[in-house]
Amino acid sequence: MYIYCLPKLLSWDETDSKLLKFVSAQRLERIQSYYLESDRKLSLYAFLLVRQCLSTISGLSAFDLDFGLDKNHKPTCLSKTSLHFNLSHTQGFILCGISTLDPVGLDVERITSAPFSIMRKFFHPMEIQYVKDAPSSEQDNRFYEIWTKKEAYTKQQGTGLVPNLSKLNILSSDIYPLLHTWKYNNYICSICNSSISPNKITYIQESEIREYFLHMSL
Repeated sequence: MYIYCLPKLLSWDETDSKLLKFVSAQRLERIQSYYLESDRKLSLYAFLLVRQCLSTISGLSAFDLDFGLDKNHKPTCLSKTSLHFNLSHTQGFILCGISTLDPVGLDVERITSAPFSIMRKFFHPMEIQYVKDAPSSEQDNRFYEIWTKKEAYTKQQGTGLVPNLSKLNILSSDIYPLLHTWKYNNYICSICNSSISPNKITYIQESEIREYFLHMSL
């Protein structure tokens, strides 16, 4: 299990425009559909991060990797079907997980004032109690821990966030061991995979991705 994090993205600049030539036509259309430059940047670097990391693990050239969607519309690497990957990003942070064994799901959220009012609709009663049992200073963290774990689990299962989320208890003994959550500054990250190794978390800088692709084009 390989986990990659790309935090602290800078503002869009001329170099980012040059990197657009390394994305697929579909991804380029998606990038250009965003109104905010920050969203365009997230979409661009999410694609580049996956391509770079899959290339490193598989030994294939980043330019030879082809992508598609499985039956559940989950992105997949057609060039190396034995590699499973998943992506999540939020303001200023991109998270990528790659597994050589089985599907992986993940989610990252920026910690803000939690919308506790939605818990009755989306959280299992045990999950609600888990949030409420925490000191008031920790309740926002616990809310986003539960939320990211639910997202990671349903993505790993290939179902996405289903309508009856309140019936899904990610604190149950059969699900909880598949999940790993950690905090990075004001972000909470969760991964769901049967082969999680919390010690294998690699933090990558924006400059590393730029150098990787621009050097390959020389």
